[in-house]
Amino acid sequence: MNVALGALVAVLMMAVASAARVATAGGRRSLVTRRLGGGAVAPVGRGTWLDALPRVPAQVARRLESAGLVIDGRRVWAAWLATVAVTVVVAFLAGGVGLGLVAGLTTTVGPLVALGAASGRADRLAEDGLPDALEAMARALRSGASLHQAVGEAATTTPGSLGVDLGDVAHEASHGRALTDALDRWAMRRPLPGVRLATSALGLGAEAGGAQARALDGVAATLRSRQAVGREVRALSSQARMSGAVITLAPLGFSALAAATDERTASFLLATPLGLVCLTLGLALDGAAALLMQRLSRVEA
Repeated sequence: MNVALGALVAVLMMAVASAARVATAGGRRSLVTRRLGGGAVAPVGRGTWLDALPRVPAQVARRLESAGLVIDGRRVWAAWLATVAVTVVVAFLAGGVGLGLVAGLTTTVGPLVALGAASGRADRLAEDGLPDALEAMARALRSGASLHQAVGEAATTTPGSLGVDLGDVAHEASHGRALTDALDRWAMRRPLPGVRLATSALGLGAEAGGAQARALDGVAATLRSRQAVGREVRALSSQARMSGAVITLAPLGFSALAAATDERTASFLLATPLGLVCLTLGLALDGAAALLMQRLSRVEA
């Protein structure tokens, strides 16, 4: 049993590493295609093996976007399906039907729980990058560029979802939509305080003109002050978040250690109906507790 569990852990680590490598391989290409295509992820290619897979579920796509992962959703979906399949087969061969069911449940629900815990990360990254983006626009304006051109130049140098948003604004403005309307659509898509402040300053500059670069520098300074306060608050609450992580991981580590060192414990949890029920309920409650503690310790500044 110990050798089988060790082999299962090794296969799981290899599968997770392969999935992460495949998922991040298309990250840069996906970012470029989203900018060129107005925010839509372009197909990876024609006639590839990815075309044989089912479409990415809308819920998974929304969770990936909310977590700030600017990567090709089809690659993530393919890596996820492959990881689940390999893990279930290896677990079934190593420990029978019980271990196969537990492994399938863990590899299916675990990533969803992780994405749920990372929900809202895209918004936080967007607000964190706004001061640099606004300062980049101010530099472009001082060099003689128009406001539309400044937004487009900032989009090419801004990483992550914020760069995609700015690219969408520049793309809409270059295809007949007024810049103020494109900014309003951006504020509606991402209703954040920092974005509302930035779009207000940009819209005012587009309509009234004036010292646009100076106004953008002032907004950037204001956002940096707010972010400094937010970082201080998050630093003060780091102990609560660390305690939540320890409380969540401790039962998992203890259960794995007990199952690896005591064959009777492993046989009860993986080979009896009551043990499978206890294990399933324990994993579900532990995941729910992790989400609850993450939500309670989240700082909104």
